[in-house]
Amino acid sequence: MLVRDLISDLVPPLKTTDSVGRALSWMNALKQKELPVIGANGYVGLIREEEAAREADLDTQLKDLQISFIRVYINEYQHILDAVRLCASHDTSLVPVLDDPGRYLGVISVNDIINALATSNSLDEPGGVLVLDVAADKYSLSEISRIVEAEGAHVLSASTNPSSEPGKTEVTLRIDRVDLTRIMAGFFRNDYDVKASYHQSEFQPDLQARYDAFMNYLKM
Repeated sequence: MLVRDLISDLVPPLKTTDSVGRALSWMNALKQKELPVIGANGYVGLIREEEAAREADLDTQLKDLQISFIRVYINEYQHILDAVRLCASHDTSLVPVLDDPGRYLGVISVNDIINALATSNSLDEPGGVLVLDVAADKYSLSEISRIVEAEGAHVLSASTNPSSEPGKTEVTLRIDRVDLTRIMAGFFRNDYDVKASYHQSEFQPDLQARYDAFMNYLKM
């Protein structure tokens, strides 16, 4: 998914001729810790609330502040994960978007990115998550899907990351089954290392009933 698909104009840019007071007022109203600033020659950078708040005279124009604006931005044709990296490295909640000639188009926010990733990875569908540690030279998504489908379920999404163990790959699966007990057993039978699971066991009601019966016995 490209940045241009998530550009928002709900966070308006400040102008270099705007006052510090206006900048702080907008940040408070928009619940933003930073805002983009536009000058006569285009995008200048981001100004942080903490930097603006240090100025005693609220009538001071932004162009007259003795601070360095955060010169962070992203091209409209980059992937949204590039925006995530920029937000993380610069500790911002949004990134201004520019076109090829360098003109300001709007911003892309962390919240918009999270929502887009959640939708694209089927996180709004009911199901569970399994995390596997797989030898890098034996990783096969088709084989993993076969094991899941053998239990009547399907892989909604899959992602990989380097494992903490050398020579292994961490595979995170989103599966369209709330209870993953049988699927986990299938992976165990095929010698897969299930690192973590997040689901609701179909045996939970039975276990709860046994627990309640045991507690009642102790009270007798």
